[in-house]
Amino acid sequence: MSQSFSNIKTFYYKHQGMIFPFSFIAVYSVFHLMYFYVPDETLKQIYYDYLVTISADLINFFAPEERVFARNNSLLSARANLEVVRGCDGAGVMFLMTAAILVFSASLKRKLIGLLAGLALVYVLNQIRIISLYFIVVYQRDWFLPVHTYVAPSFIILFCSLFFMWWAFQAPLPQQHATE
Repeated sequence: MSQSFSNIKTFYYKHQGMIFPFSFIAVYSVFHLMYFYVPDETLKQIYYDYLVTISADLINFFAPEERVFARNNSLLSARANLEVVRGCDGAGVMFLMTAAILVFSASLKRKLIGLLAGLALVYVLNQIRIISLYFIVVYQRDWFLPVHTYVAPSFIILFCSLFFMWWAFQAPLPQQHATE
């Protein structure tokens, strides 16, 4: 039993470059599939509690003249109505970050630190995105579609990729095995 486990570990370390992409795709796919089983009503409550109310509070703190309030999964004011829906919640990037960190060869402690920091980064970037989109709807409505569809997601993925690279390069290299 011990010898077979050792053989599996040796195989894993020797073929890690090939295993990582497939493991990453598998883990990401599982998260994404599970996400679509979450009922819309549950997501709307999560959006209200953890995204929309906080965005409204931040907007009102920095721009009190906006008088924004949260209702269901929307940011509302006299000048704008921005609805947060499935796919605009940062979940896809959270799944990418989580899958990459989970399948990367690092200690459990290192992975937990990476997950906490990475998911916090995604959350903060997504809050900035939602707040920015609110102001774009108010002040430059014709910019909404390109910023929402291309610019903001690209920046979030770029920053998260840079975080992952930084985190991964900080991880110690796996120990070499005598059988290699």
